[in-house]
Parts: sequence; structure tokens; C-alpha cells
Amino acid sequence: MGVHVYVHVPFCIAKCRYCAFASIAEQNIPEERYVSAVLAEAHGRALEMETGQPIETLYFGGGTPTLLSPTAIGTMVERLHARWCLSDKAEISIEANPETITAEYAKALHAIGITRVSLGVQSFSDRLLKYLGRIHTSDRAIRAYDYLRAAGFDNMNMDIIYAIPSETCGELEKDLDTLKQLEPDHVSAYLFQHEAPYFEKVAPCQEELIERFFYAVIVSLEGCGLFQYEISNFARPDRQCAHNMAYWAYRPYLGLGAAAVSCLREGLRSHNTPDPHLFMERIENGRSPVGSIDRLSETDIAFEKKFLSLRTKRGILACDLPQDIPPDLYAIIDGRAVLTPKGMLLSDEIFAWL
Repeated sequence: MGVHVYVHVPFCIAKCRYCAFASIAEQNIPEERYVSAVLAEAHGRALEMETGQPIETLYFGGGTPTLLSPTAIGTMVERLHARWCLSDKAEISIEANPETITAEYAKALHAIGITRVSLGVQSFSDRLLKYLGRIHTSDRAIRAYDYLRAAGFDNMNMDIIYAIPSETCGELEKDLDTLKQLEPDHVSAYLFQHEAPYFEKVAPCQEELIERFFYAVIVSLEGCGLFQYEISNFARPDRQCAHNMAYWAYRPYLGLGAAAVSCLREGLRSHNTPDPHLFMERIENGRSPVGSIDRLSETDIAFEKKFLSLRTKRGILACDLPQDIPPDLYAIIDGRAVLTPKGMLLSDEIFAWL
């Protein structure tokens, strides 16, 4: 079993209104210093990793990783490969925001060995993009996608968010029609979450509209040949995100960078400090960047394994599903309980029963 590595790049041009992730808007990114700190952390964590296992997936997330130069990203790929060795079939993913992608940048990403790009589109409605605090336009997102395709990327995801407060059926239809025309290999379609302070007092969409949107997304994307393999994720055959599938399968993973999370031993999960400047300072002073550690009980671990697997089309053993769950929320396939579309819509309630 290979190693799964996540590298967090917390810097952004601007903080989106809906974002609850660990990221900061910073004009002068300390690129060299941050990359050096990430690689120093990797060196320090090497003894915790099992030897002789190649990196199976490497994922650059954020934030906006594509604010870093291709040279900086390539240095991290090269140094991590030298430390643990990248598998010949390694999936090397990077999240990208449209405003950072030029034709030259796309070609450089491909040249350094990135194999998969996840483009944060969120919507093709300029009104909704402005409402969310995004700084790109619909046209800019499509242009970035075209640059990446022209550079040779044949494994591309596009993120969208739906059921945004005030979103209309026509705006969702436009998003789905545009995705159909562009033909990405993977789509992550996320139901809008009122997590960020900006939206705390904003009324969510009506439940009936959320349900309508949810089913419309499934029907449209599966009609385009993108099958739903997890609640929010759709892919063409052999284009599932291998890195995220490792999380859902509860495999060990190493997180590098500010706010990164690691779980190398079952039941022990460490969280790096979320402040990138404190992260760099701690590394430079020879201190651990870990800010907190979770020690999970056997009951916690069993619950996490079940709910993570139940998010996917793999499901869980039928005997592990509580008997009082309504039968229209799941199907039994080859001895495993798999959520139906209605079950996925009500998944939070089902997880509370596990």
C-alpha cells in the first residue's frame, strides 16, 4: 500500500465570502520560505513513514496552490520524490483558481509532472461569482480550462457549488449545460454550506429547492457520462480522485504545511498550526509545527470508517447498517448497504444513526 501525501498552500489573492478553509489573503507570498519549511517538515516526518513504500497520491490543496510558481511546485514534487519515490502511476493533483492560469503556466504545470488539475469554478454565473466573493468571471474560468486542456491535461476536475442563496433554476441549468459542453473528466458538486461568518444571517434556499437542485445535478452529470461515486463527486470511468478515495477508505496519510492534518497511525490524528507564519517560524526554529493531536477511541474509529465508506458507492456491510433506517434510503448490493440518491440527500441524518 502506497503513501498518500497532502501539501497545504494557504495563500490566496482574496478570501472568498463562503470559504471556511484555512487560507489567508496575502499580497507578498513568501514562496521560497514556505516551500523550504514544507520540505523541512517532510524531512522531519520521514521517520514516521513506513520505508519502501512509494507515494501513490500527492495532492496540492489550498488556498490557491497555483499562486506558487511552477518552479516552486516542481521543486516540491522533485524533493518528495527523492525522499519517498513517486509511484510510476502516481496521481499528482493540484487545485487551481481560474485567475492564476495562463497558457504558459498550464504548460509549465504539465511539464513538471502534475497529472490532475482541479479547477475552482464554483459557478458560470457572473452574478453568483460576485456574490460568493470570487474574483474571476465565467469567461475567465472557461479560458483557464481551455489553457489546461491545450497543455495536455486529460484528467481534469471542475468544482461547482449549488443551492447558493438566491440562486435560480436558470442559473443552475446554465452551470450544468456549460459542464456538458466542456466535458470535464470529473466534477465535484458541493451543496452550499453556511459556514463562513458572512453567510451566518443569510437565509438558505428552501428545502424543496435544495432537493430539486440535488436531483437535477445527479441526472444532468450522469447523463453526461459522469457517474456518482461519492455524495459530491462524479467521474468518468478511471477518473475518480485516487487521493480522496484514500481518505474515504481510511488509509494513512501525511499532511505537510500550515493547517495540514496527518493520520499515519490509526487513532492518532495531528493538526499543524493553521497560521502559515507561525508554521514557518516553528520549522525554522527546529520545533514541531503540530498544534493539536486527536486520540480517537475504538468507537470513534469504527464510526469514522463506516460514515466515510457510506459516503461512497462502496457503502458498508449490510449488517453494519442500523435496522431502523427507512428502506428507501439505501439499497443492498452484493451484501453491502449503499445509499440511494434520497439517502445521499439525507446523509447527515443517516450518519447520526450509525
